[in-house]
Amino acid sequence: MPFPRLVAPLVVAFLLTVATPAPAVDLSGSWSGSWESTSTGHAGPLRATFRPCGEGRWAVDFAGRFFKILPFKYSVTLRVIEDGDDGVILAGSSWLGRMFGTFCYRAEADACRFEARYTSKKDNGVFRLERAN
Repeated sequence: MPFPRLVAPLVVAFLLTVATPAPAVDLSGSWSGSWESTSTGHAGPLRATFRPCGEGRWAVDFAGRFFKILPFKYSVTLRVIEDGDDGVILAGSSWLGRMFGTFCYRAEADACRFEARYTSKKDNGVFRLERAN
């Protein structure tokens, strides 16, 4: 019987589509704001670009300034650890060399706002970003 053989794959495809909800928030694009060290009080401007990289992960390129004149850039992959109706919680870490060590991040984001707390051996603080226009 050809009909049941065709129906089974269609039913499975439909169930997979229904069972895999789309992420609540699309973070793709450019963001801007500031960073602040809660350890030292240093602060500065910050920009970020978010790109999806599959399986609930986001590649994020950060660029900012330290002491108002020293530029910095680095990338991190953040993974969605909670996906709610209005936002997501993300986590990740990045090695920034021997001088700075490993920075660990935990962030909350919705369609308009991103706030990440970071910690490292020598510093901790917060990134606050909003969607760039």
